[in-house]
Amino acid sequence: MSLRKKMLTLALVTLLVPWFGFQLVQELEQYLREDDANALAGAARTMARALPEPFLTALQAPADQLPLRKLTREPTLDGYHNDWSQPDISTRFTAPDGSPQLDLMAGRYGRQDYLFLQVADPTPGRRQAAGTEANRAGADHVLLYLRDARGLRQFRIQAAAPGPLLVSSQSPGGGQLQGYWLDTPAGYALELALPPLTASSALSLAAVDVQPDSAGVERRGEAGTLQAGRPRIWLHPLPSHEALQDWLEAVAPPRARAWLVDGNGWVRADTGPRHEAAQESPAWLERVLYRLLVSQQMDRSPARSEHQLRSTEALVQEALAGRSAQVWSGDPYTAAIRNTVAEPISQGGVTWGSVVLEADTDGALLFANRTLGRLLLVSLLLMVLLVAGIWLLSTRLSRRVLSLSTAVSEAMDDQGAEPKLPLVGDEDELGQLARNNERLLRSVKDYNRYLQQLAGRLSHELKTPLAITRSSLENLASQPLAAEAMPYLERAREGLDRQTALVRAMSEATRLETAVRTADWTRIDLSELLRGALEGYRSIYPHRRFELTGTEQPLSYHCAPDLLVQALDKLVDNAVSLTASDALVTIGLAQHEHDLCLSVSNSGSRLPEQFQDQLFDALMSVRDPAAGGTHLGLGLYIVRLVAEAHEGQVQAKNLPAGAGVRFSLVLPRN
Repeated sequence: MSLRKKMLTLALVTLLVPWFGFQLVQELEQYLREDDANALAGAARTMARALPEPFLTALQAPADQLPLRKLTREPTLDGYHNDWSQPDISTRFTAPDGSPQLDLMAGRYGRQDYLFLQVADPTPGRRQAAGTEANRAGADHVLLYLRDARGLRQFRIQAAAPGPLLVSSQSPGGGQLQGYWLDTPAGYALELALPPLTASSALSLAAVDVQPDSAGVERRGEAGTLQAGRPRIWLHPLPSHEALQDWLEAVAPPRARAWLVDGNGWVRADTGPRHEAAQESPAWLERVLYRLLVSQQMDRSPARSEHQLRSTEALVQEALAGRSAQVWSGDPYTAAIRNTVAEPISQGGVTWGSVVLEADTDGALLFANRTLGRLLLVSLLLMVLLVAGIWLLSTRLSRRVLSLSTAVSEAMDDQGAEPKLPLVGDEDELGQLARNNERLLRSVKDYNRYLQQLAGRLSHELKTPLAITRSSLENLASQPLAAEAMPYLERAREGLDRQTALVRAMSEATRLETAVRTADWTRIDLSELLRGALEGYRSIYPHRRFELTGTEQPLSYHCAPDLLVQALDKLVDNAVSLTASDALVTIGLAQHEHDLCLSVSNSGSRLPEQFQDQLFDALMSVRDPAAGGTHLGLGLYIVRLVAEAHEGQVQAKNLPAGAGVRFSLVLPRN
């Protein structure tokens, strides 16, 4: 991994800063909600204890009450309940055998009262002809009894077809009722307009299903408060308590919705949802953030209806059982979170009802969003600045290291030039490293220069001692010697010959360095030069196999021919000396787009991997000393000098599958 990537990975650790900040704001939001919940529970507890004594009687309604819901608009008598509030809440009556089933609703708009009956009857029966008593008796119908200041009135409601009804009382002077009969897939619906009901009024009704059995005898099923067609239970209308409503609105917290529930779960007073125009509404992004911010999981449920009629929630049932209750819920469409508390209203060890308060967390939402927004903004800004700073620092550091590495590599390749490295004037650690590298490279170059000049100096210094030694051996050989001394004389001559060869090789290297600078350059046919050299090698090594490739076409090249031939001689001599007599030596010429390659390949030998980069240095030899011969390590060094004189380079590598070794001169085309 590069230095910049490592630094960037380290910079990503700064992401922990906004994460810890998010956790902190989350704890703060939870603390605010718990504080609001405690305050709301305390307010509900105070209201439950402060309920005036006269209002307790309003909560002690009998079980046979019929709540009158407050209608927001005047219902149209059409048999549909779309103009009734909360049509899913009704009073249900079921016949003993399960059919029919009656759902009853009562409502008030202005001074007019209404009834809505939804009857589930899988076997409806309708009278065949109006005015025929036989047919009227054998048809499904609804019996309704009204008891008020005018006395007891009975109504039998049935229809020959769906549509509006005008029902006359079966009691003398009972008046008429307007209504509408609507057939439904499950049975029928009946909507009636009633005379105004008072606190002393009562009603009893039932949906009657008439059908013959297998013997032809009529069987009657009743769902309602009648038994055998006579009132068994009287339902008392339960209108809203205005004084209780006023008291509740006066004592309820200003930002909370409050309602009072009696022992049967019916809502007796309700302040309705609180709408505060001045409240700032959070944007959708703030609500998304707040949803993520809320730590605890909670149920998602839509807001309660504007007019509560009856509460069957577990929260209210817990309070009616005499225990305080609290629940958090979230709106599925917004980020609003509601806190609802319920406190029992008890007196004398008896629970008469419950106070329920509901408040949302818009205040905490706005506060938490602002806090989270500031925190995220500051954290993001700091993180961006920190990451940018680390990235710039790592980029600058990486470039400095790369420039130093490139300069060191170039200085190592160009061993003749004085090393000049960047950053040597810097005062930091990289500057110290650059200065150390410069000193090291200078020492290496001085040592290499010493080694390069060593051959010339030795050859010059050893010529005179060798000449004296040779003349002494010749004089000694001219004298009569004992037979035992002759082997020693021969060994001295052999050693002298080897030393003379070494001095000759060192002199040759020294002369070549001078010849490189003074060589004659001309344009020749390189293919023809190689073909001529090949003939010379075959005559010098008649028992060797040689092969020439890539010289089929003429190749014009501007070069120093003598230097190229001398380099080729060194490579061929190296290949011949390292291989067996039956090994093949291949001289090749390959042309590329920007350069050409002059190579000498041989089979049967391999180069050690650890010395391949040092083969072309002066006085460097990897041959086995036990193999014999004179090898100073100057042959390949001469090849490198020739390649550098032609602005090229020399390479050596092992051929795949142990096929041998290839030495190559890569020269630029001209």
